Amino acid sequence: MLLLGAWAAACSPKPTAIEVTPRPVTIFGLERVQRLTGSLVDKKGRPVQAGSLNWSSSKPDVVTVDGSGKLLSKGEGRAVVTATFQKLSVQVPVEVVDVKSIEIAPASARVVGPAGTMVKLSTTVKNSKGKPVSFPLVWTSSRPQIATVSSDGQVSSVGPGTATILARVGDVQGATEVVVTIGEITRLEIQPKTALVRVGDSQRFVVTAYGPDGRAYEGSAAVFQSSDQSVAGVDAGGVASGIAPGTATIRATVAGSSSEATLLVN
Repeated sequence: MLLLGAWAAACSPKPTAIEVTPRPVTIFGLERVQRLTGSLVDKKGRPVQAGSLNWSSSKPDVVTVDGSGKLLSKGEGRAVVTATFQKLSVQVPVEVVDVKSIEIAPASARVVGPAGTMVKLSTTVKNSKGKPVSFPLVWTSSRPQIATVSSDGQVSSVGPGTATILARVGDVQGATEVVVTIGEITRLEIQPKTALVRVGDSQRFVVTAYGPDGRAYEGSAAVFQSSDQSVAGVDAGGVASGIAPGTATIRATVAGSSSEATLLVN
């Protein structure tokens, strides 16, 4: 029996390589977990049960790895995680991207007008220190039959109802709710008509759209523009910020109808 066991062990397949998935790895956010799966295989790529892998990280301040292959992101940067078994080894490039949140403006939007009415969403991506950072976003709509969204965050109405618009960086996401009302717009009002702010302060402008029957659609989303970006800027939610002393005209447009307000900055 001992001879038979020794013969079986000698004839059992020998591991010739280590396979690890996924590879490479990008982790979005700090203190996030990603698990690596590693296995020993023979020269034909068949799994071999010969023992457990040892794991190590070249930069534990960027990413750590435990004995089971579980990664934990610690700081922004690049590192190499290595899996070893006896004389075999394989390296996995790991990149950690410091992104914590995605803020979308407006936080909710009411899109009023004929099908195809468009509004532009603006975003702020922040890292773990609360500082704005720049990353390409992936946009999706939960209900494209109600509202679609382009790759640069422009929403177009399709049909009446409610849809959630998502912006993603990896598995970090921000969301805004879009309520679509299909109808003709004949008039637009923006309030306040005149506002005064100091440099560094902000003023929110609210738009009301009116249909042919005089019905008011309060809080309508609009495309906002500032006549002088050096004096004041305005985001997609209608929040204008004073940049330098002067006067700027804030224009709101919905489905071809426009209304203007004056912003004084001192």
